[in-house]
Amino acid sequence: MALLQDIKPFRGGYVAFAGEKGGSITCQGVVSNGCVSFDNVNFCKQLKHNLLSVSQMCNKEYSVMFDKSECLILKPDFEVPKDWILMRAPRTNDTYQIDMSVATTTSSAATCLLTKATELDSILWHRKLGHISYRKMNHLVLNGLVTGVPKLRFTVADDCMPCKRCKQQRKSHKPKLQNSIDTPLELLHMDLFGPISIRSIGGKSFCLVVTDDFSRFSWVHFLGTKDETADILQYLILSLESLCKLKVRRIRSDNGTEFKNNLMELFCLKKGICHEFSAPYTPQ
Repeated sequence: MALLQDIKPFRGGYVAFAGEKGGSITCQGVVSNGCVSFDNVNFCKQLKHNLLSVSQMCNKEYSVMFDKSECLILKPDFEVPKDWILMRAPRTNDTYQIDMSVATTTSSAATCLLTKATELDSILWHRKLGHISYRKMNHLVLNGLVTGVPKLRFTVADDCMPCKRCKQQRKSHKPKLQNSIDTPLELLHMDLFGPISIRSIGGKSFCLVVTDDFSRFSWVHFLGTKDETADILQYLILSLESLCKLKVRRIRSDNGTEFKNNLMELFCLKKGICHEFSAPYTPQ
């Protein structure tokens, strides 16, 4: 109601919602933002959101364009080039309808709406094209870069064993079936990630995660900068040893400078903690 201007009482209109709900139109007014104004805008008290139809904007001689991120309202004198138009949807009773059973393209070149190929056809053409990726296969078909391939959209689960064996760069590591750690705080794993695009409530952009190998319990700390890591780890280790009445024997981290520095080295020597580092490029 606060958006309406020149409000006039109106009776007799009804708005139907999904299901059996609905609401009555009680008044009409004008909505304007300084650039565009709309007359005879109905007010329904039961509606919780403001709705504006595309046909209302087109009645004001404006053009409307949608894409995946926004809706653009263009000036009345804007004209779309004919070679840009792919399909047409005529307006009927304030609704834009398109008939997919007939050809409605307006360009001279025929446009193919790709249908999904069967899993067997996808696997067959995947092998015929030299085990090319399905993303590249669809790119070739969509742009007509290869002859003889049916106009289909190929998709299938990534379970091609020759591709996995030939494209992998390293041999798989054998899984560790039994845990050799039998005491809490015997081994702590830790890692730091950031800076993240969305800061925490306190304005922190880095996050430190410490996990106990035995219990899999994790502690999470938010940091403003990386150089706070050593102080946070020292406080955490001392607190855990005092609370659990156990000793931290080993800690394991990567080779980042936030873990591999003189401050952490002196602390580990003083506490008798063995600091282990993961192998570069092969953390497994």
